[in-house]
Amino acid sequence: MALGRAYSVAVRGLDGEIVEIEAHITSGLPGFHLVGLPDTALQESRDRVRAAITNCANSWPMS
Repeated sequence: MALGRAYSVAVRGLDGEIVEIEAHITSGLPGFHLVGLPDTALQESRDRVRAAITNCANSWPMS
C-alpha cells in the first residue's frame, strides 16, 4: 500500500485553513473518491482535479 500526503490551504471567509490531502494507491480500476466536503464544491472539485492532472502533461488513467 502506498500513501502520499500533501498540504494545501482552503480559504474560508478572510481566513486560510490548512488542509491535509492523502492519496492511497492500489491496483485495480482507476478512479478517485473525494470525502469531507458537505456541499456542491465536492462535485466541482472532481472536475478540477481531472483538469489539473491533464494540464500537467500527465495522462488520465483509462479503465
